[in-house]
Amino acid sequence: MSTRRLQYYGSKILRNRSRKIDISLEGELLQSLLSDMLEILRMERGLGLAAPQAGENVRVFILNSEELDLKGHSVFINPELTVSGPLHKDEEGCLSIPGIFEFIKRPYKTTVTAYNPSGVQFSLDLDDYAARAVQHENDHLDGVLFVDKLSPIRKRLIRKKLSDIKREYGQDSRIL
Repeated sequence: MSTRRLQYYGSKILRNRSRKIDISLEGELLQSLLSDMLEILRMERGLGLAAPQAGENVRVFILNSEELDLKGHSVFINPELTVSGPLHKDEEGCLSIPGIFEFIKRPYKTTVTAYNPSGVQFSLDLDDYAARAVQHENDHLDGVLFVDKLSPIRKRLIRKKLSDIKREYGQDSRIL
């Protein structure tokens, strides 16, 4: 059983900027975190999960490589992104904001440079849905949620749903 739990909208940890993790000094934390993140991702049947969503403000996210073409990579540690291409609008959702799906504009292409759990650096040029997923998860590492990218009118229209999520899951009830 996972020692960490999924953090929901309203949890303060989702709004913090995450710190880089030192793979050589924090290997035990990293292994424990990745194990818990994989379990949460499987349980929730998600496409991706960032460390803050599992209660840790470190720069790590995972993606479901069975759903996305990530050239064999699924773990991204201390990622750095360069985005390019035209803005492309598509629907997004988030495990931390259940039941809300909105159309978000993001750059069509992303180059991500990150480390794998062994400390080996890699770089991927991604486009379309894989690029969107990497951008979405990386935003979590900066305390940004996809609903932050909505127009003021769209935000107003989902305000009650967001309040309901906060109330249902409790701002601090899921924080360990």
